[in-house]
Amino acid sequence: MLDKKKRKELEDEHALKLREIERVETELDAYYYKFDRETNKLLEAISYACREIPLTAAQPYIFQIEDNLDQYHQQYQKRIDDVLEARYQENRRFQNKLDEVSK
Repeated sequence: MLDKKKRKELEDEHALKLREIERVETELDAYYYKFDRETNKLLEAISYACREIPLTAAQPYIFQIEDNLDQYHQQYQKRIDDVLEARYQENRRFQNKLDEVSK
């Protein structure tokens, strides 16, 4: 039988790890939305600055910025997937420890 003190220690350790995972996820989200917002502002500024010249002159720069945004989005998605996997693994580890100690 799992005593209350041992269970409390496991729960506290689990909660700490989940808070760290949550912090990482929050930071990733904040960086992503800031990057997205700033990139969109940059694209608007380029479009506004180039309104007097042919679009073909600005297109390579716009395409490069959009490509960078797409690449960043892919990296963000991979990191978020890693965070979700870490959360899943931590929950699984916690449940396995509870089961192991309860025997």
